Amino acid sequence: MAGAPRRRPADEVRRGRLRRSLPGPGLRRPRPDRGLRDRGTVAAAASAGRGGAGMNFATPLAFALLPLLAAIALASVLRPRRHAALAVAEDGVARAAAAVPSWRIRLRWLPTLLRWTAIALLIFALARPRQGLAVTLLPEEGIDVVVTVDASSSMSSTPTSPGGPFRLNVARDVVGDFVETLDGDRVGIVIFQSRALALSPLTHDLRAIQDRVESLRSGLVEDGTAIGLGVTEALTLLEESPARNRVVVLLTDGQNNAGDVDPMTAARVAEATGVRLYTIGFTQGPGGLQQPGIVDAQGLTRMAELTGGHFFDARTQTELAEAYAEIGELERSRVGERQFTRFREFAPIVAAAALALLVLDGTLRGTWLRRYP
Repeated sequence: MAGAPRRRPADEVRRGRLRRSLPGPGLRRPRPDRGLRDRGTVAAAASAGRGGAGMNFATPLAFALLPLLAAIALASVLRPRRHAALAVAEDGVARAAAAVPSWRIRLRWLPTLLRWTAIALLIFALARPRQGLAVTLLPEEGIDVVVTVDASSSMSSTPTSPGGPFRLNVARDVVGDFVETLDGDRVGIVIFQSRALALSPLTHDLRAIQDRVESLRSGLVEDGTAIGLGVTEALTLLEESPARNRVVVLLTDGQNNAGDVDPMTAARVAEATGVRLYTIGFTQGPGGLQQPGIVDAQGLTRMAELTGGHFFDARTQTELAEAYAEIGELERSRVGERQFTRFREFAPIVAAAALALLVLDGTLRGTWLRRYP
């Protein structure tokens, strides 16, 4: 079916099937509006499904000390003893106590019980009892992403509907939502017209990136559409990146008509340096209709596929948002996820209880239940 544009049947749209451009129309698949945000946040359902709310022990091997403790306690009880000492301080009272046992004699076992209980609690504390409160899914490692946006006059002056927002305004909103999903990643911003301009280097400061996104506008450089220079500037930001996953996401509504770098040449450099390139053609015009022919879909497809990325043909704001969400999910699937569980630790409480019992044991042995030979 190569070469012939393929229209999406209405039932395909309802089922949310993905259309991937070969050299023809683009790639679209409906995704949740929040993209990766739902995959990287604390989820109550994940907590319940993965045992987040259960009790467990961080170092259960500590319980191996319990049999040893029991053996020592049993040996202490069974060993031959001398005649029991009287827990009194005066000889006269001791003689009377022999006939009628006092409360001191009746409780002379209490310090021993307190001591063994305290030791058992210390072993319990060493096992680190804890309760899982929530499960968080985070990427195995961060991704370095450069968002590259066409800021030419056609982006800033073409409304997406009669009286509606211009393409650049729509792109600003969608890119801002995309950046919000990149928590833990480094993000850079590049715009291009006849020349390319880096608005922000790679940074973890997503608030600063959002400020740059909100300031996206035309006129910072001469007008034109230098796609090759836009990719080249993005590659420059990624040049010193140590990240294993480096990505350029390029958005344009036109064809390359400026600059001295051919887009395919820039794509070959990206491929040689291990950078994946995702390209998006945004073609919504007045009345919400696509304006065919203004985007070099085949060229953008070749650029993306050369580097292991994809081309997306976004004809509406919804499809533009879906394209960015799809890119994010594709990248997350490459790096995998780690599960982090936030715990409430009970070891300090148990250790404090053991210490209190030891203090009470020492106090009783030195005062009211003191033994005399």
